[in-house]
Amino acid sequence: MNASRIGILQGALREQGLECAFLVPGPNLRYLTGLQLQGFERVILGIVPLAGDLAFVVPQLEADRVRAHIDAHIQCGAVFSYTDDAGPLAALRQALCALGLDLDLGSQVVGAEFLHMRLLDRDIIEKAGGHHGSGCSLRFRDLGPIAARMRAVKGPDELAALKRAAHIVDIGIAAAASAIAPGITEREVAAAVERAMLAAGADRVPFNAVLAGANSALPHGQTSDYEMREGDMVICDIGATYRGYNGDITRTFAVGKPTPEMARIYGVVYEANRAACQAARPGVTGEQLDSVARDAITRAGFGEYFTHRTGHGLGLEIHEEPYIVQGAKKPLEAGMVFTIEPGVYIPSVGGVRIEDDLALAGDGHLVLTAFPRELA
Repeated sequence: MNASRIGILQGALREQGLECAFLVPGPNLRYLTGLQLQGFERVILGIVPLAGDLAFVVPQLEADRVRAHIDAHIQCGAVFSYTDDAGPLAALRQALCALGLDLDLGSQVVGAEFLHMRLLDRDIIEKAGGHHGSGCSLRFRDLGPIAARMRAVKGPDELAALKRAAHIVDIGIAAAASAIAPGITEREVAAAVERAMLAAGADRVPFNAVLAGANSALPHGQTSDYEMREGDMVICDIGATYRGYNGDITRTFAVGKPTPEMARIYGVVYEANRAACQAARPGVTGEQLDSVARDAITRAGFGEYFTHRTGHGLGLEIHEEPYIVQGAKKPLEAGMVFTIEPGVYIPSVGGVRIEDDLALAGDGHLVLTAFPRELA
């Protein structure tokens, strides 16, 4: 699988006239090679030439692990290591030489990850190419669109991991529902959620927001020590990672009986979620799905309070292609996985969001998250 993905990337590099691509620790390096690395203050680079083997520049303390992974899973790469004293420059130059890459030949274009690459990484590449401080003729082009297209359609193993991640967040949201009560703090509910998801097999919990009362009117609010009261709405937006892939769910609960206004808003958001999920299938666009959810909320008179896109792709990142938003005109494809998460947020009063994870398949879809959507 890794070799196939690398071959696809190399073909895209040739088509776009790039000399090579530089990868840094993060989702694209993991997707293409299976390597899970963290750079911290040290430089780590994967160099992808137009054909043939890759090269990896890594700190000496990571070299043996990277070599073992290459031998077992990639079988197409060489490792160039450096010590903390020496720094990465000489190792990077050796790697470029081994790949037959001379980045000092003129105005060349290389691929880089604009979303993930640090200035530290770019600086060492420029120095290795002899361009640093000389009016650098080396140009960088974003690999993001290439990687996004490759990663947007999930394979069977990826879908299996995403289904398990969705199952884990279902368990987490059930723990939230059991913990919510008058006098309980947001932080206490979040702790119960985290314990439940880790016990269910989550690799980690990347986010875990519990927002009650007026805090629920903040779409990206932070969990606090606020004590829940009768009539509060409680938004629980939680995520879990399983084998690198992410599940993401939001449910909104009422502490006791909600006010008539918030009960009505809940019904509106519920209908927007239901309508957009029902409309999801290969061939529709992200823009069309966004319009389905947004129109349902606007017709009910709450359009100005739906302040974000309807959804985002899920995979190795929590937010990735495809996006369910106005302007997303490319037809969605079978194998794509994304959220549907309409919401209404009344400042200083409260909010409602209902979020599910969907996978497109055949001529329809599968909803991966199963926790009930009705108001509890």
